[in-house]
Amino acid sequence: MQKINIAYIGGGSKGWAHGLFSDLLKQDRLTGELRLYDIDVPAAQRNIKYFEKLVGANPNKIKSRWDCKLVNDIDAALTGADFVVISILPYSLENMRHDVHHPEKYGIWQSVGDTVGAAGYSRALRTIPSYRFFASKIRENCPNAWVINYTNPMSMCMNILYREFPEIKAFGCCHEVFGTKNLICNIAGMYLALDEKGRQAFMDSDLKAVKLALAKKGRSFNWFWSFRKLKRTDITANVQGLNHFTWINKAEYQGIDLLKVYGAYIKMFRENNEAFFRKNAPAVFHRLYNMHNVKFTLFEKYGVAAAAGDRHLAEFVPDLFLTGKDVLRMGFALTPVTRRVFNDNVKTIMTKLADTPFYSPKIHGTGEEGVMQMTALLGLEDLTTNVNVPNKGQQRNIVRGPAVETDALFSLDSLEPLDAGEMTPETAALVNAHAQNQLDFVEAYFQKDYAALEAVFCRDPMIARIGEENGKKLFRELIELNRECLEEFLLV
Repeated sequence: MQKINIAYIGGGSKGWAHGLFSDLLKQDRLTGELRLYDIDVPAAQRNIKYFEKLVGANPNKIKSRWDCKLVNDIDAALTGADFVVISILPYSLENMRHDVHHPEKYGIWQSVGDTVGAAGYSRALRTIPSYRFFASKIRENCPNAWVINYTNPMSMCMNILYREFPEIKAFGCCHEVFGTKNLICNIAGMYLALDEKGRQAFMDSDLKAVKLALAKKGRSFNWFWSFRKLKRTDITANVQGLNHFTWINKAEYQGIDLLKVYGAYIKMFRENNEAFFRKNAPAVFHRLYNMHNVKFTLFEKYGVAAAAGDRHLAEFVPDLFLTGKDVLRMGFALTPVTRRVFNDNVKTIMTKLADTPFYSPKIHGTGEEGVMQMTALLGLEDLTTNVNVPNKGQQRNIVRGPAVETDALFSLDSLEPLDAGEMTPETAALVNAHAQNQLDFVEAYFQKDYAALEAVFCRDPMIARIGEENGKKLFRELIELNRECLEEFLLV
């Protein structure tokens, strides 16, 4: 086994950290020291107990040994680190409550609120100084370490790290693309389950014939998720765009054009659901049976597969999907911060219970690729996967400089973005508007230029709809609501 040191900034995390613990313990190629650093020291202490219980409760699944320790000084945590993992909540969920719900008085409704829109840019104001600090400390203590970021707003976090420390070796990871690849695989699985005649009917979008062909095999068109013949790693797909606004313009399996299969399915999906929705079905019915509607609508409009969760995608094109609060009929739901608070409290309780005889956490695979990326960067096995790094030409018709999400090849101490080609003119225009905003917002912050920050905020499509005057008022109000954790130059 190769021995390494991992510094975890945000080591009190109850989501990403617990997943990393499992992924590290269940593999047999890496071993070493895992240092947890967090300004919330009690949370990090609870994670030490959680890790110890995880090890003790799963002796048959442990394949590597790790010294998991609490380190309260960031310099000590980073010194000698081979890898730095960052997953933080920018201050508190109460701040996020302001971000997401205060703009509702202006008619701005957000389905996630951590990437773009009023909530995303408000969150960024709290995130930028923290990430400047992290980048400066990495430069001082472990400049050659590889940095893996999981925090949102992902693209802006990456822009900050590289703006503060241009030589940093950092990349951002997100699992949203995985979900869309799995969706494509399930639809392809339905197609592959058919005989030749059935496949032709599928490509002709002949819903009646496809249903009959599937019924003969005891299968149902309505249960597309049950067709799990393929894994996402079985297909080849080209990833383009920005984090949470990613697109797949090519997808193949053994010479089969999966985007053609995807498009044929969407036509049948619409026909299949039309009869149900015509009967004035309640909104929750639409939520259940119209799932993936945002992705499908964007495919119908632009001819390429939008590759993120519907709630994230909707925020980038709000004029299509977020004109009001009644979004259930579009197949997705808003996420009230109260739900996030509830989930966070449950996770805290479960972490605390790990220090009692009443609960034994289980080791499970997360499907994330952080540990696989570490393994590849150590030269043990090459890996190709999608990551977020600055655009140096891998995304040809997208503005240079800001972080974009494309595939990259991981090998010994090397991350080489792969040529993602050009996006279609229509999708490139959408992506470029957000990429430029994210780049400009970070630059304006570094220059401490309030007016420039305000201008970018008002340019966001979600905010532009309420007019510049209201946009400026909203920007000031969000700053006032979060003033206790913002820098002085914003408090004008």
